[in-house]
Amino acid sequence: MNKVADARDDVVYSNLAYIAPALVAPDPVTQAVLAVTGAALCAGSAVYHATYTRAGQSLDVSTMLTYVASLACAVAAQWTPWAWAVLPVAATGYWMYPWRVDSYWHVPAWALATLVMLGVQSGAWALLPGGLFLAGGIIKVRQPGPRTALHSVWHLLGGAAGAAAMWVV
Repeated sequence: MNKVADARDDVVYSNLAYIAPALVAPDPVTQAVLAVTGAALCAGSAVYHATYTRAGQSLDVSTMLTYVASLACAVAAQWTPWAWAVLPVAATGYWMYPWRVDSYWHVPAWALATLVMLGVQSGAWALLPGGLFLAGGIIKVRQPGPRTALHSVWHLLGGAAGAAAMWVV
């Protein structure tokens, strides 16, 4: 596969979907946290897709894992604000050790935790973000490559799943 860096690539712009959860978050704290983690993922993923360097990929992985952790914390925070205490711990680990973490396990684990909490809070409505996450997961597992339209769809589904979770909350 030809990995030519291109900051004007569609895959870079599709990262903007990660801001969507902040737009429908239920309260100002959740909006702020999701805006920051979503913007960080936009930037981290854009750097990777614009450069295709190992450092860029490390930034992409760290911000992606922090983003999914923030969504789980946002749902848990509907029960207790202490749930936010998990996020800096998770983020620190992800930023310090991005290559020691298997994102193919951590992302689904955070998503499962989020969906279980949503299910308890909102019942069957949790199936909406669950379906979007599952569709994105199928694309990611198929490994379409970082410069494909399907990779852009994966970004869009990730943002949509997070936004649906916040809408369900």
